[in-house]
Amino acid sequence: MSQTDKMREFILSYLETQPNQVNLATVRKLIGYGKNNDYGAPNILNELLVMDQKHEAILTATFDVDFVDGVKLFNNKATRWLTPKGINYLQELKHGSASQPTIQLSTNNKNRAAQKYDGYLAQLISAKTAMQTEADQVTLQEFSLDLRHLLTDNKKLERGALNKFSPFVQRNWQELSTPMTPIFMELSRRFLFDKNYDA
Repeated sequence: MSQTDKMREFILSYLETQPNQVNLATVRKLIGYGKNNDYGAPNILNELLVMDQKHEAILTATFDVDFVDGVKLFNNKATRWLTPKGINYLQELKHGSASQPTIQLSTNNKNRAAQKYDGYLAQLISAKTAMQTEADQVTLQEFSLDLRHLLTDNKKLERGALNKFSPFVQRNWQELSTPMTPIFMELSRRFLFDKNYDA
C-alpha cells in the first residue's frame, strides 16, 4: 500500500467516527492527530480537497483550500463525512484493493488475509469505549490500522515497528491486552517460527 493510500485510510477512518461533526473543528483535530503519523497539515488538506464532493466525491463536504487565507468548508448540512462511494472506498483501502491490482490473484489473497484478521481487529477497536480520552480513541484507531498492515502486508517484521504506540499501550494495557493477544500471537508466530514470512 502506498503512503498516500495509508494517509487516506487514516483520514477516512477518523472522519467515519465523527457523525454530525462535519465542520472545521473536526478537520483541526484530524490535523492534530495526523502529526502522530508524520502527516503534515498541507498533505492532509490536499487529500481532503482531492476527495471532496467537487472532485472524487468520497466526502460529502466541499473544501476551498487557500494556504494563505485558510480553509473554507461547505457541508450542505451533511450529517456524515463519507458518501456511500467513500464508505466503499474505505473498505477497499482496509482490504488492500483500492489501487489498481497488477495481478488479480495477489489482490484476492490480500483480501482473504485482511478478512481473516477482521474479527481480531474489531475486538481491539471495541476497546475504544474503555478509552478515557478522544486522543486515546484516535490512537487506538491508528494502532489498529498499523496492526492491519503488519498482518496483511507479508513484509518482514521490523524491530520497533510499533514503537510510537508504546506509551499508549502501556497506559491502556489492562483494556488492550485481551483483544491484542491473538494479533500478537500471529505476529510472534511469524517472527519466531516462519523462516520465509517476508516472501
